[in-house]
Amino acid sequence: MTLAHWVALFSAILGAAGTVTLFFGSYSLEPREGAVWGGPSVDAWNKGRDERNANRIVRQRIGLFLLCTSFFAQGVAVFLA
Repeated sequence: MTLAHWVALFSAILGAAGTVTLFFGSYSLEPREGAVWGGPSVDAWNKGRDERNANRIVRQRIGLFLLCTSFFAQGVAVFLA
């Protein structure tokens, strides 16, 4: 295999990993409850949702980074071929 083949394979792996990461990160965030009225229990529930949403945002950013890196690697592979 040539270097271009290895870079293309690396690109495909990054693209697959990015797609799976974005799938599990999903683009939908959970809504908050009791936007105006609420008590301590609603605040605690919203805190948990905020933490889950923050984790989803991190997974979304990682997945997008992997996909962008995949496209960049594919561009490099084209020039190496």
